[in-house]
Amino acid sequence: MKNKIILFSIISFAFHSYAQELYPNSEPASIIPKHALGVRLMNEAYVSSNNFKSWHGAMIMFGVSPKWMLNAMVTASNHHYKMLPENYIQKDANEMQYIKQDLSQSYSYLFESVNFGFRYRFLNRDGDHKHLRMALYSNGVYSIRPHDEAEITLMGNNKAVGGGLITTILLNKLAISVSGGIIKPFSHKENSSRTIFNYGNAYNYNLSFGYLVFPVKYKNFKQTNLNLYAEFMGKSYSAIDITKAGQVVSTGNEKAYKDGNFLELRPALQFIIKSNLRIDCSTAIPIVNRSYIRNYPVYLLNIQYYFFL
Repeated sequence: MKNKIILFSIISFAFHSYAQELYPNSEPASIIPKHALGVRLMNEAYVSSNNFKSWHGAMIMFGVSPKWMLNAMVTASNHHYKMLPENYIQKDANEMQYIKQDLSQSYSYLFESVNFGFRYRFLNRDGDHKHLRMALYSNGVYSIRPHDEAEITLMGNNKAVGGGLITTILLNKLAISVSGGIIKPFSHKENSSRTIFNYGNAYNYNLSFGYLVFPVKYKNFKQTNLNLYAEFMGKSYSAIDITKAGQVVSTGNEKAYKDGNFLELRPALQFIIKSNLRIDCSTAIPIVNRSYIRNYPVYLLNIQYYFFL
């Protein structure tokens, strides 16, 4: 029992020491402590053509060592077809195939994907109320749903692999993190309709700021933390290429199928309660172009709990 109390105190101190680095929408170079288990429930919601759209993810994270952590996730949403409908691709008077869009289409909630990944912290420079950390991350996703837009993600839409580099700096109560990465997708093939979605690579780049507002001074590990965040999240991606029975399908002038880039601001409020319960509330605001896989405003809610094994 005494050893467990000591371990809990050490882990609690570790969480408090970088509370403002627990970004709601991106990951820091820090990792969860060794032998700690984190369970995170993620939710995203918006309205599209009077249809309520929501996405849900459940993730587990485990600290393998002071430098390594592993994570696994499953996702579900009402964003996708179970299978493409027969009238999804039609032919015009010249026998050219094209996509018939139905923006009012509503979808059932369906299982989307499984996701496995790791984070490896290879640099750690600590100072008095400051530190510098760098880490590599990678994820692999197996998705089973047809994603009929150009923008790709590692959050359930696509079968893909990805990875990148994270750098995080802590200066007293302010944490700053910069990350960049690449996503390499795989084609989605639907044998019944003989339709193939060929996606291009995507590149993501994030700049995140976190500031510890409360407590002004720690008195014990049970104090609630209040953190404010401003995260700038960007992505560039290539156009999608769609074929049916070997023939190229016209995507017209719809921007959702073309190459693009965007930058969002995601302000957030975070509560950390008794060192092991974390609640994130945030929204997404487009500031340069926009994402076409969601409508704005977008509302996001994360709940995470830490178990100390």
